[in-house]
Amino acid sequence: MRYYELLYIVNPNLEDDKVSNIIDEIGNEINKYKVSIINHNLWGKKRLAYPIKNNKYGTYILLQFSAEKFDFLIEFERVLILNKSVIRHQLIRLDEEPTKVEDIEPVVEETDSSENKNLEKPEEDSKIDSDKVDKVDKVEKKAEKKEEIAKTEEAEGDAKNVDDSDTEKSKDEKEIEVEKKEEDK
Repeated sequence: MRYYELLYIVNPNLEDDKVSNIIDEIGNEINKYKVSIINHNLWGKKRLAYPIKNNKYGTYILLQFSAEKFDFLIEFERVLILNKSVIRHQLIRLDEEPTKVEDIEPVVEETDSSENKNLEKPEEDSKIDSDKVDKVDKVEKKAEKKEEIAKTEEAEGDAKNVDDSDTEKSKDEKEIEVEKKEEDK
């Protein structure tokens, strides 16, 4: 028995009903090949590492299944490629049997609504958050001070090197002048 894992990313602009229809379509398609589905979970909407087809976000879905034969995989991947809603997919073979996971709640990343979150929290939570923010600010200030110190030390080192090169130039110029005087004699 071979175990496989398919992670596919669906267009993030689709409604929940359409996403569930796509999950059903892909589940039905894989069932045509007489495989047993172990997990088929919606992970949720997440930010992509880089834009894919002008999308910054994608809805991630994980499908784990087992199969006796693997000759159907090429046809199945072709179905995924032809499905316009699937913007990216990756199919891998697993070494071990994956554990059955009950339905997990999808995680949805908020897009630029962090300001709204702070307005909706109770006062106690905002106090805790402000303490965390203060600690983060202190750490950032310390890092900035260290960077400033490093820059000043670097600048002082550069200035020292410039002074050394000036003295070397003046020594060279003195030697040239001495040589010219000797030639004139």
